[in-house]
Amino acid sequence: MRKNAALHACLLSGLLSGLLSLAAPPAQAQTAPEPAAPATAAASAPPAAAGAPETQPSCSVLSARAMSADVQSSTAQAKDLDTQARLLDEALQLWTAAVARCEGRARERAQRLLADNQKQRAAIAERQAAGSQCESSFKDAGALQDLARQTLGERRWGEAGALFRKAEVLWDLAAEQCTGARQELAGRNREKAELDGHNAEFCAPPFERAREQTQKLRSAAAAAAPEKQRLSLLAETAWREAIAACKGSPQELAQGNAQALARERGTPWVATAPAAAPAAPRPGNAAPAAAATPALPGAAAAPTAVATAPAQAAAAAAPPPAALKEIDVRSGDTRYKGLFVREEGQVVSGSGRVEWANGDVYEGELLRGKRQGQGELIWANGQRYQGEWVDDRPSGRGQLRFANGDRFEGSVVDGVPEGEGRMDYASGDSYQGQIRRGVPSGRGRYQWANGQVYEGEWVDEKPQGRGLMRFANGNRYEGSFQQGLPHGRGKMQFPSGGAYEGELVQGVSEGQGSYSWPGGDRYSGAWRAGLKHGQGQFVWANGDRWEGEFRDDERTENGTLKRKE
Repeated sequence: MRKNAALHACLLSGLLSGLLSLAAPPAQAQTAPEPAAPATAAASAPPAAAGAPETQPSCSVLSARAMSADVQSSTAQAKDLDTQARLLDEALQLWTAAVARCEGRARERAQRLLADNQKQRAAIAERQAAGSQCESSFKDAGALQDLARQTLGERRWGEAGALFRKAEVLWDLAAEQCTGARQELAGRNREKAELDGHNAEFCAPPFERAREQTQKLRSAAAAAAPEKQRLSLLAETAWREAIAACKGSPQELAQGNAQALARERGTPWVATAPAAAPAAPRPGNAAPAAAATPALPGAAAAPTAVATAPAQAAAAAAPPPAALKEIDVRSGDTRYKGLFVREEGQVVSGSGRVEWANGDVYEGELLRGKRQGQGELIWANGQRYQGEWVDDRPSGRGQLRFANGDRFEGSVVDGVPEGEGRMDYASGDSYQGQIRRGVPSGRGRYQWANGQVYEGEWVDEKPQGRGLMRFANGNRYEGSFQQGLPHGRGKMQFPSGGAYEGELVQGVSEGQGSYSWPGGDRYSGAWRAGLKHGQGQFVWANGDRWEGEFRDDERTENGTLKRKE
């Protein structure tokens, strides 16, 4: 009595068809660019016909060729310096010819782009003169700093601080080996790594506690007044502790949050401690998972910003209403319209509408010439961001609508989804959970348009770690994942009632495991490539069993049949 056909049907439909039905991982969210004049690549002019007399190319043809060369040099940033230099030299020759050939506005445009390319070529020449050792040091320091940021996003405060300090040393070495602008950049990066190292180790923990305490206050909107006052004092106390521990912009954010809570409450601050500290997890029990990716105060790739901090900080430093005046002025290719303060002819602070010549539009608050607080930026290509701004960059809580139809709502850092949020894709898929650098990373729930759902851990936009997958065909798998496929130990349940529990490799049963049929039959033992292979035991529902060696799903002569007495 064999169950080979049934076994093959269930495993192939469940472990292979179901697993291979995984949709491709979601595309990486786009980084919100800074407003800038759009560069449009023009096609090169066609070659002259054979035998035709040679004519000097027109202004438009030269401009199109130069723009095409510009695009090639701009897309070569990841290549070696010599390649970048060669492509830039080609673009410089073409723009020089265009300046000589063009007139009026077209000539002015060519002159501007020629000047831009000359600056870029000079910077590359400086890097070439510094030598390969400078470039190697830059690369190593940048890689270590990225690792430090990743570690900080995983809430490993101490380790992140140590990595930032090592990155600080590498940037110091780069400054010694480089010259000119590259040396200055390495020096600035060293100072940033030093600040990030301090904030990672000493600022991030109290900053995170203060953020969580503020969230408790916001979620207690229906609580009685005395309880809300107590929660407000607890939150302000936590922010004051963060002020003492932090440096730089995180300290300013903590200060703004503490002041905002005091204004909200309307009563003096009194230091308040929590009623009781939470109990530590007992030995052998896993600590509870964090509800959200923590805030990263001060680091360039901060996962989560405090929801109200940017707006509050802007409000604290905003000019008095009496100084604001209704204006409608142009400054270069930028138009300001709204209530602003002007100093020496320049728009400094206020709120209103800012329009750029390239079609980008911003509506919201400005502080000392930079976007700060609440505002919305609409790019000429249709992409838009609405939410909080810090130091001219979209950072905090906000909404992103991408030109391709994708939508994100949640935490944003430098225009990139980072922290906790929800992404709705144009394909009909959706993701809710933790995000790092624009893609699912951490814990989250992804639902495909066909009804398939995965809940669990993610690494670089792929299911990895522990999770639960409900397939569109009705299969259900719970266990370990690697690179988007079941891998390790887990349990697969089929709509027919059958179930496999044991080890899997890349979505296929491999190693030790057992399969139970709905009728009560059961196999326990070794598997290879989805088939019974090795030592195992097959037990029928009536109690009979066969023990021995299986090969490619078949019983061999090396076994014994035992009847139930």
